[in-house]
Amino acid sequence: MEFDGHKTLEISMHQSYTYLTDPSVLVRTMPGLKSLIETEPGVYRADMEWGVAPLKGKYHGSIRIVDANPPKSYRMIMEGQGPKGNVGINLAVALTALNSESTDVHFQGKADSDDDSGGLGQRVMSGVAQMVVNQFFSALVKEAKSR
Repeated sequence: MEFDGHKTLEISMHQSYTYLTDPSVLVRTMPGLKSLIETEPGVYRADMEWGVAPLKGKYHGSIRIVDANPPKSYRMIMEGQGPKGNVGINLAVALTALNSESTDVHFQGKADSDDDSGGLGQRVMSGVAQMVVNQFFSALVKEAKSR
């Protein structure tokens, strides 16, 4: 499942990049993400909990920040293993300053699952991934406004 979208953060490009890569902000804003523990620079052990069938359950995995080009772009790779199989999201993020206090965040990526439910999980993953990404960026917009 592939997705592509834009969100506007009412903070500078530098602040936006910091928010988007700060583990404490990610835990507060990413749906289902329960904890991030840095194991090496840019690599985190992640605990996630999905509430949507057939991917429902607790997943343990990793989040990696790669191809970092602060404050312009990075790629986030999320991988998790849980009771319904493996899930993964590969998300490219590009930031563009709209002005000194506003940033366009362009996100583009792919999500997939290797569940054992006859392809249902992959079809559901499409909607779930889009929902999670939209909820994440909406929560991030609120987080930025509250600062």
